[in-house]
Amino acid sequence: MPFDRLLETFAEWHDSRGYEGEVVAQVGESSEFTHPDMNVFKTLSSDEYYKWFCQAQGIFSHAGMGSILSCLDHGKRGVFLPRQYALAEHRNDHQLDTAKAFTGRFPILSFCSDKQAFFTALDELINPNAAYQLPGQESQDNELGRHIAEHLGIKGRKP
Repeated sequence: MPFDRLLETFAEWHDSRGYEGEVVAQVGESSEFTHPDMNVFKTLSSDEYYKWFCQAQGIFSHAGMGSILSCLDHGKRGVFLPRQYALAEHRNDHQLDTAKAFTGRFPILSFCSDKQAFFTALDELINPNAAYQLPGQESQDNELGRHIAEHLGIKGRKP
């Protein structure tokens, strides 16, 4: 399913900030998103994806577990905007549940509920002087997030 809200929100931030860094976006086969200052791919092979991923200063993504775990495994700062059922972006709200479970658990990950939070998190992401504590990531004891992380074998990564 396309997630053009994420892409359009990022493009709005990109253009409003005059961001000049290289941007690579994997948008999916059904997306019609384009942007003149971004490298937009419908799909990437696994090798191509990880080549770009490993070179990235940071990642912006939907709140899928693969993206979250990739950021944790590679120590990449990530900014996530969950897909929403009410906006016909997914079959249910499991990404909102994932974001809730992981919020505050890992300081390099920021989960955003709206455009302003997303913009703020991206501003922090590109700030070379910013600490790993991204906006909206107040520390909390999140039992579900802790159990998921432990189950996935990332229990040693402390916020």
